[in-house]
Amino acid sequence: MSSDKSFDKSFNKKEFLKPKYWGSWILIGILGIISFIPRFLRDWFANFLAFLVYKLPIRFKYYVLVNIVLCFPELNYQERDKIYHEFLRVGLKTILGYGELFFRSDKYIADSFIVTGKEFLDEAVALNKPIVFMAPHGWAIDHCGIYLSQIGLPMCTMMHTSKNAVFDWFMNSMRLRYGGKVFERSSGIKSVIKALKEGYHCYFLPDQDLGRNKSSIFVNLFARKKSSLIVLPKLAELGDAIIVPFFSTYNEEARKYEVIFDKYLENYPSGDLEADVRRMNESIEKYIKGREKQYMWFLSIFKTSEDPEEKGVYDMDNYEMKKRVWKK
Repeated sequence: MSSDKSFDKSFNKKEFLKPKYWGSWILIGILGIISFIPRFLRDWFANFLAFLVYKLPIRFKYYVLVNIVLCFPELNYQERDKIYHEFLRVGLKTILGYGELFFRSDKYIADSFIVTGKEFLDEAVALNKPIVFMAPHGWAIDHCGIYLSQIGLPMCTMMHTSKNAVFDWFMNSMRLRYGGKVFERSSGIKSVIKALKEGYHCYFLPDQDLGRNKSSIFVNLFARKKSSLIVLPKLAELGDAIIVPFFSTYNEEARKYEVIFDKYLENYPSGDLEADVRRMNESIEKYIKGREKQYMWFLSIFKTSEDPEEKGVYDMDNYEMKKRVWKK
């Protein structure tokens, strides 16, 4: 990582070839092999794996169902369970395809996309202003993010450094395949605003819960108040940028990654911070509703409760939440 806390694709041979990373290299090699297997075979295998994982009594499932219960309290257990199974299926198909972004040709990658709402993208680009692509955590978030760089848009984004340097190098080599900048999240909003003023567009993930702090306020996401980032309206104002809602999906019928654009947010920011953040969350809701299987429900999107005295919704000793999750 450079002094401005941005990543690059440089290969640290001395560090990356240490024995502690050999397992990571084996996994990357497996992803490379899988990337050359026809998608219909890979998807069939993902369906089989999803069925096996679906049957396992793992804590991961509890996290997913907690989020679904909080967002859609009107659903019964069978409906929630169906979303969980479909979510596993789409997720595994996407994960098994990660090697494509590193190992396959530019033409193969370009042919992997379906674009819905391209007129909204063209309209936004024609305004000749920096664009912040507001992208909730869909399973195909990296694949469809690559689409923006692949068509020639100079992009920047932020990520949190993991404990695995080889994994970070692999992921950022994919993200930077067509150029751009990836900032460490700790570098803050100023790095992104500077990049916007330099002519970059931004890929922004709006649905993270970063805790109870000055960068968040509590605003509804579906049926529950969520610690929601206030960064988006600030990026629009300070970076003189427009906001384009964007969602990443894996189209199981076409076996391609579907990039979905919506019209840019007009009169944004409005000057009413809470209304602007709620509008951001409404865009997230619009994309998820009807595409529930595409969303990363395992994320701790509700880890911070509005009431600091309330027991955490993911705590295994939160028996009230357990009753709601497992209620038939």
